[in-house]
Amino acid sequence: MTVINTNFHKGIHILADLWECNPEKLSFIEEVKPVLKKAVFESKLTVLKDYFFQFNPVGVTGVYVLSQSHISIHTWPEKNFASIDVFTCGPPENALKAFEVLCRELEPKIIEKKMLERMNEGNKINSFETEKVLITKIK
Repeated sequence: MTVINTNFHKGIHILADLWECNPEKLSFIEEVKPVLKKAVFESKLTVLKDYFFQFNPVGVTGVYVLSQSHISIHTWPEKNFASIDVFTCGPPENALKAFEVLCRELEPKIIEKKMLERMNEGNKINSFETEKVLITKIK
């Protein structure tokens, strides 16, 4: 017999591809880690552990393991591209705030985002928002 623990809160999982980011913020751990750290801090998430890896010559993979779940990034500076993942349980505002900070800091011009509701009744994953946003800045 399989027993599924259903005594938990729903989670929100944001998966996003950020295109045409500021390339200066994607190349090295020294630039990427502070961006993730700021997102974690401003969204009031709790860090358990972090791990970052520097690719040669450029590019970073990093993750913060959170008591609420995780936040991660993978960068391809040669393409001005970052792939991010924010998964939290509890209030969805925390994940949304972390996502907002990542976008503000990385300055993408195109955002492709999918939001999923996880750990819901019936143990199904529900996609409740998928969008592609072209960001235009007035200078």
